Amino acid sequence: MSTPTVEIKISSMYPPGQQGSTRAYASATIGGCFAVRGIKVVEGGRDGLFVSMPSRKTTDGYKEVCFPVTAEFRNELHNAVLDAYQQALTMAQAPPVQQEGTGGETPQENRQEAAGGEAPQEGQQMAGM
Repeated sequence: MSTPTVEIKISSMYPPGQQGSTRAYASATIGGCFAVRGIKVVEGGRDGLFVSMPSRKTTDGYKEVCFPVTAEFRNELHNAVLDAYQQALTMAQAPPVQQEGTGGETPQENRQEAAGGEAPQEGQQMAGM
């Protein structure tokens, strides 16, 4: 039996102290046909970050609502979630990419010059309006 493909999307991220120990929420699409929402990336424990599957509170504590059945798939899913979280964290911390221009023009000026026209001055209406 082959391992299904796992696609992870990080839907929300929280800095330390804002949502308790929760650092992010994720969703997983497994094999292109089954989706799981409400997966949490949690900080704590001896290993730092861990993955918490959606659960509900019972009289005996919390019970996972859905979960990987095999240890191999649990490892694959948890690693995919943590990798997606680290990638999202890196993207959030990266400086914004600036567009390259030909010499300090704004993107609107670049478009106007490329089209062979002039950018209208502020307050000036374009012809035909």
